[in-house]
Order: sequence, then C-alpha cells, then structure tokens
Amino acid sequence: MTKSCPRVLFFIMISIALMVGCSAKEPKRRFKADDPGRYGADRLDAAKPAAMQKTSGTQGTPASSKTSQSPDSFVLNPDKPEMGRYMRVHVNDFIVIIDASGSKYLPYSGKVKLRIAKDIVRRLNQNTPDRQLFGGLRRYGYEAGAWSVPTALIYGMTDYSRPAFGSSIETVRWAGGKSPMALSINKASDDFQQAKGHYLALVIVSDGRIYQGDPLEATRQIKQRYGDRLCIYTALVGDLPFGRDLLKRAADIGECGYMITSDALESPDTMRDWADDIFHRGQKAKPLPPPPPPRVVRAEPPRRDPCKELDEALRLMVQFDLNKWKIKPEFYDPLNRIAELMAECTQAEVEIHGHTCNIWTEKYNMKLSHMRATEVMKYLVNRGVVSSRLRVAGHGFETPAATNRTEHGRESNRRATFKRLR
Repeated sequence: MTKSCPRVLFFIMISIALMVGCSAKEPKRRFKADDPGRYGADRLDAAKPAAMQKTSGTQGTPASSKTSQSPDSFVLNPDKPEMGRYMRVHVNDFIVIIDASGSKYLPYSGKVKLRIAKDIVRRLNQNTPDRQLFGGLRRYGYEAGAWSVPTALIYGMTDYSRPAFGSSIETVRWAGGKSPMALSINKASDDFQQAKGHYLALVIVSDGRIYQGDPLEATRQIKQRYGDRLCIYTALVGDLPFGRDLLKRAADIGECGYMITSDALESPDTMRDWADDIFHRGQKAKPLPPPPPPRVVRAEPPRRDPCKELDEALRLMVQFDLNKWKIKPEFYDPLNRIAELMAECTQAEVEIHGHTCNIWTEKYNMKLSHMRATEVMKYLVNRGVVSSRLRVAGHGFETPAATNRTEHGRESNRRATFKRLR
C-alpha cells in the first residue's frame, strides 16, 4: 500500500495539469447567420425583417448601421420578397396642380378635358399610400365669378385627409381664362416652405396650352430652390404635340420624375403604379421610350461600267442637213455624254464615220463625208477628248443606211456614226 501511494499521486498531478491547460483555451465556436457575436448587432438588424428591426424617425426605415460591413459580413438575399422594403424612399409632402383654364372646355376622346383632369386627380387620391402625408391641391385658370384669381390653393397645405382632399377636387366646377401655369408653379414653390418632410413631389395635370408666363423657367426656379428633394410628375390631358413637349421638358427638369398621358392612366394598374412612383420616387409607370425607327438598309447600286455605258452612247447617229456639216443643237447633249464617258473609260478609242446621200458627184460627197466626221471629232476634242483617241473616215454615199430613192431615205443617209476600236 505504501509503495502504490507515490504512483497514485503522480497520476493525480498529471490529470490536474491537463485540466488546467484545457480550461485556459477558449473552445472553438460554430457561428450561425443570426449570431450577433460574429456580425455585430447593427449588421444583424439589417438582415432581420422590418417588424424585428429597431426603428427611429419615419416608420419602416431601417436603423442605421454604425460599422461598415466587412467582406465576410452578412449579405441580404435579393430573392426574398421583403428585400424591397429596405430601399423604398417615402415622399410624404406633395402638391397637385390642376389646370382649369379655358382650354379645358375643349373635348378629347368624347369628354371635356376638365372632366378628364379631375378624374385623374380623383383616382390619384384613391391610390395614395396609407401613411401620414402632408400636401395641397392648387388650381389655375379663372373660376366663374367676379372674385376669381388666376391660381388658388384650394386644399392645404395641411395634414392629408383622403375625404377632405376629394371634396376639394369637386370645388373645381368651371374652366375659364388664360393659363398661368408659371404663376401656379411659383406659388407652389412657396407652398412647399411649409413641408414637414425632406422629399417633395410636384404633380401637374394639364393639356399644355400656355398663354401667360414661362412655365419652364418657373420649373427651373423651383428645382433650383429645392434641388434633389423635388421630383416633378406631369400628366398630359389630350394629345397636343406642343403640350406634350412642354410637359415632358418640365418633368425632365425635375430629373427624377416623368411625363405620362391621360390615355395611359386609364388603366387601373398604371394609375396605381403612377401613384406609387410619386410617393416613393419610383419608375414603374414611366412610359418606355419609343422604339428606334427601323433601319433602312439601302442596297448598294451596282457598280457603274463607264465603258459599257460608252458603248450604248456610241449608237448615236448625228444627222445633217443637205450639203451641210454643221452639227445641229439637238445633238449637243448626246455628244457631251460621249465626251464624259470617254474621260472615264480611259482606254477607249473611237472612230467617227461620215456619210452622205447620193445627190451630187461621188468626189463631192466623199469630201463632204470627211468634213462631217471631222466636225464631230472637233466637237469632242473641244469637250476634252484627246485627239489621239479619235479617228475619222469618210464613206461618201457608198454605205447608205436607207434607200436614196426617197427624201426620207436620203435624210437618213446624211449622218455621222461611231465605232469603238478598243
């Protein structure tokens, strides 16, 4: 028993040493995606559903992260349907401008334009988001009555109420007067000074007929005043080309809005998307750009062969009067054409043959035929043909083209013809 005690004590000491050494080391830990010990509480919040996040300020916006994400940090899955809620911008302050000028009594698609404009604003009112908004409704154009003003804020600026806003639309009963769109935009610029939030939306419903002021300059001024806070959305009532151009340019000045037509807004889905775009700075209902015109592929014309064209031109017969060798004016253009083609067909050489009828003697007609051929050669030389490329030959009345028994035949025989040598 005494001999075994040291051995037992030795094993006890070894066991204690091993236990102390293992306890000094931290055990390895298996991390999970929802483990805040690895990613940090701020990064975890970005990955949780909106209902689980701690929010501050506007409802629905995620808490800001205090640390930048490292390459191994949690990455949101874009395939999850809740992904879009993190990136939505909430526009809570808005003004709608409705055109109630005299042109709204003109018809379009079987309806009075004022009715179409009011219907657009009514349906926009029915599709506003269910959250706290702040806005107004402004009209321009003269209402009936002695106390009418060019533009008036008929609702707001106030906390938005869908029923109250809808009732204010119905107060626009008449259309009249000129179109002070520029004035209404300037007034809306002042109205936005009461806005409670950061992002602003200006909506203009009009046919684009303008008779007072410069609405584009007014649009540039309000954009300059509010900068990136403001988006401009325009709705064209009708199809006037200059109205379309005006409202598109106004929306383009706003940079983040767009123009849409009353025809497109007849679709309930498009109207719903348009309202969603206005209050979230979206682009769902933005009209697609027109397709580019089809490219017209023009077939290349066949390559010209001036030498073949010269062969065709050399079929010419230059006719002369009795006992004359002067070239008639009607042959100037055909001879000019021969000269042009010989300048292109540089290797061609041409022989000119003179002919006569059988009136007078053989010796006389031989001389006359040479004079006719020579006169044609001189004409071509004067048009730039090198004389060494031309030859002349006289045949008198030896080779008639027609009978010499009739006057018509003799007229045909008084001629000069061409032969291409090479």
